[in-house]
Amino acid sequence: MVTKGHDFGGVTLVGVLQPDQGMHLPDFRAAERTFQLLEQVAGRAGRGDRPGRIVVQTFCPEHPAIQFLRDHDYEGFVRDELARRESASYPPFSRMIALRFDGRHEASVRTAAADAAARARAQAGNAILVLGPAEAPIGRLRGRSRYQIWLAGTDRARLLAVARAAAEVKLPRDLRLAIDVDPQSVL
Repeated sequence: MVTKGHDFGGVTLVGVLQPDQGMHLPDFRAAERTFQLLEQVAGRAGRGDRPGRIVVQTFCPEHPAIQFLRDHDYEGFVRDELARRESASYPPFSRMIALRFDGRHEASVRTAAADAAARARAQAGNAILVLGPAEAPIGRLRGRSRYQIWLAGTDRARLLAVARAAAEVKLPRDLRLAIDVDPQSVL
């Protein structure tokens, strides 16, 4: 998509084919990113004297990113998205930490992630939600298997303590652990 930094004169029609892939990524920010991208690309049409149109081909016309785009209703999208995030306790209504494990041997990565999740759960109590371990959305990258654990809660000090407890897991030499506080992506 050509979305940013370009001003092509005379463009009156913009077509977007299948934004569904972006809307359905396993990421709580997927709808926000899709709406932003579609709104940006829609701004490419009708910049001159002639009005513009955007045509979106989607399998999910009922998706909020598409519905609010139809009326260029940024404020409505934000209200809807914030309500969804609040009901699921996603940021900005909570804090999150991602623990990402990767290594050459999937079995050792899975075992280390499971051990770290058990340590996290033992420390978390009811205050911190521990999700995983689960294979990362991109399960293998550059010959390395990837697993992750997500921690969420409103008590920042407790969340950090749980992350520290999980990070104390003994790791084989070829295994890496990355701790991402307030992650911007699940990938």
